[in-house]
Parts: sequence; C-alpha cells; structure tokens
Amino acid sequence: MSQLSTINCLRFATQVVVGQFTADAAHRDARRSKKPLIFAIRALTLSGLVLLFSAGCASGPKILVPESVIGRWRGVASGALLEFTPTGIFVVETKDGVTLLGRCMFQGTRVALRYQLGAAICPEEPGQYTLEIEGVNMRTADPSDTCFDRRIMMAQAWVREGK
Repeated sequence: MSQLSTINCLRFATQVVVGQFTADAAHRDARRSKKPLIFAIRALTLSGLVLLFSAGCASGPKILVPESVIGRWRGVASGALLEFTPTGIFVVETKDGVTLLGRCMFQGTRVALRYQLGAAICPEEPGQYTLEIEGVNMRTADPSDTCFDRRIMMAQAWVREGK
C-alpha cells in the first residue's frame, strides 16, 4: 500500500512539474528578459514543493495504532465487536446491528476515541481510556468520557478474536 501511495505522489509531483514547465515555455523569453529574479524564485519554489511532496510521499503511511491493539475484539458482556485498524480507524458493531465508525489516537497505552460526525451516539465527542492488554484479553481503565453509551461499552472486558 505504501508503494502505491508513493507512486501516486510521484505522479502528482511529475504532473505539477510538467504543467509548470509547459506554462513557462510559452512565456520563457519574456520572463527571462524582463524579470529574471521572479523566474528564479518561481523555479526554486516549484523545486521545493516537488521535494516536499516526494519526501512526504516516500515515507508512506504512519502507523497510528500499536500492533498489540490492532484487530478484532469481542465484548464479553455485550457481544459487541470492536475493531482497531492500523490507520487509526475503529469500528464498533453491536449485537443489535448498529455500526459506528470513528477515529482513534494513541499516546502510549492511552487512547482517545471519537465517533465520526453523524454517528448515532455522541458524534465528535472524544473519550479517553487507558488500555490494559494481557494476552488475548483487554480492559480499559481511567475513563475520561462524557459519552455514557461509549463509556458503558468500553467498561466491559474484551477478548481478541482470531484473525
């Protein structure tokens, strides 16, 4: 996936360069004779932008979620399914068929959970928890969450499902 992102970024950078040089070619003589400093500044700026895109794209996507958390977890009490993806997206599927999508951000073992705008419960209200993982078991501690439904759901014990 990171290779595909790198290829797309390089294509974008190439299109920027080709488009710029095509436009510059039409007015090359006029610019060089009248405003050489402006032309030099534009060329340096364009080069800097291409380097910026290339450096940012070549590094690929960052891992936002610890490896120990990535995967599917089943709630012992509710039967709900909680899935953390490597890209920082989490999904909750309740036994009643409700699916909630959100973003998570980790700082060590502390996670901030925020459902997407338009979610059935607590849209855009963040909640923070400390995750305690032992083998295939996960528990939360130190909740800081004003969303009652999410706080109740996260308070249960979780068991990792097979991959």
